[in-house]
Amino acid sequence: MISRSSQYAQQIEQYVNAHRQELVDVLIDLISVPSVKGPALPGMPYGENCARALAKGRAICERYGMQTECYDNYAASAVCGQGDKQIGFIAHLDVVPVSDGWSSDPFTGIERDGFVVGRGSRDNKAGFAAALMAINCVRDLGIPLRSSLRILMGSDEESGMSDLVYVVEHCPLPDFSVVTDCYFPVAHGEKGRVCGDILLDIDTQKLRMHGGEAPNIIPDRCTAVLPGRAGELARIQALAAQCEGISAQAQGGDVALTAAGVSAHASEPFKAVNAIHRLASFLADSALLSGREARAVAYLKQAFGYYYGEAFGIQYQDEASGKTTLITGMVRTEEGALRVNVDVRYSVTDKKDRILPLLAASVEQAGWRFALREATDSHYIPKDHPVAQRLTGVFNAVTGEHKEPYVLAGGTYASKVPNSVAFGPGNAKEPSMMPYGPGHGDAHQPDESQHIGCLLDAVRIYAMGIIELDDILHSESGVG
Repeated sequence: MISRSSQYAQQIEQYVNAHRQELVDVLIDLISVPSVKGPALPGMPYGENCARALAKGRAICERYGMQTECYDNYAASAVCGQGDKQIGFIAHLDVVPVSDGWSSDPFTGIERDGFVVGRGSRDNKAGFAAALMAINCVRDLGIPLRSSLRILMGSDEESGMSDLVYVVEHCPLPDFSVVTDCYFPVAHGEKGRVCGDILLDIDTQKLRMHGGEAPNIIPDRCTAVLPGRAGELARIQALAAQCEGISAQAQGGDVALTAAGVSAHASEPFKAVNAIHRLASFLADSALLSGREARAVAYLKQAFGYYYGEAFGIQYQDEASGKTTLITGMVRTEEGALRVNVDVRYSVTDKKDRILPLLAASVEQAGWRFALREATDSHYIPKDHPVAQRLTGVFNAVTGEHKEPYVLAGGTYASKVPNSVAFGPGNAKEPSMMPYGPGHGDAHQPDESQHIGCLLDAVRIYAMGIIELDDILHSESGVG
């Protein structure tokens, strides 16, 4: 299945092993920028820290002799080599916010137990580091190519991908791109996404809730305040003691309730315990509320007790991508209402035009309001596409595995960029190697970690993948 790249496999392996520390150092350098999206500033659409991350990525690439360009701080790129075609790697340098539970400073990357630990170490600064090292490996070894090589750096992937929408509209694109933001092997399809808010009208003098930090993260913490009820603290604490993960304490004259859960990406709800649902269930079952407030928490308990969209009538599955998922990632109290986020990842053969009316009608029939934030199409190329087959062949050759291309539940830049697929750098066996306990170590979790050995494999895979893509781009059929 793979051809020219196999003759360079031994040289590539030796090169990568010799540059292990260099790879780790690049990743730790990137982690040092706390690139959580902030308020827009002049010339900085995603805030100062996301702009700093792009500047850091450019500076690193320039140290390796690449020519860089900034696209109005939406994104940036670095280019090297010559050719009539161009191979791209796309990574995002923004990260999700930090929750409690870290055992080290999230933005001081450290090497520990064979991992690099820090926010963004897995998602997605490792992808940038692996692509950069692979490009330099191919260049330093003098492997002949007919294509130039380019890294595209985004800075709004976690909050909607408007960065790459801007790039697609305003900038030239590579002939084919690898998005470095998933597990190996090739993700030949990606589920579509619908994101919106349910607005539940309540009396905020009787209930306030706050939980979650981003729509695409299942939260591990949610709080509720019962105003003016400190006199009932002992009774409420006794009720909380009967429920796993619930605690209560006085907060001035109020009672503050906290639910602890287990965080995970929105596309993998089966790995999580949603703190919003846990707290709403406690409030509904304990009969601490009445009227609209009781109806609101009962609705949250019922609506998000399942995570395949059953409560909204949008359940669906197909052979290529499995089941549609639906979760809530955020709840806020604002202007006399609870604003509850909904994140749907729908199967590749389904349509957003089927889902949206059902979702909105279900919410409205329950007596609440629905506000759409975003609806994106699914992304799909055939499993037997030359890119899917040959890049998967590279992964299998390097790792000794026998995997097939698959469909990704979470969305990546590949859904926005023509002629692209998501491909690594993650290895599916890696989470089982993490030594930090449940709810720690994976993307979006406390103690987010990247296994160094798996990242070294990713560099090998990307280096050989460059050679295969160069051949495909210059074949008679190309990537069409």
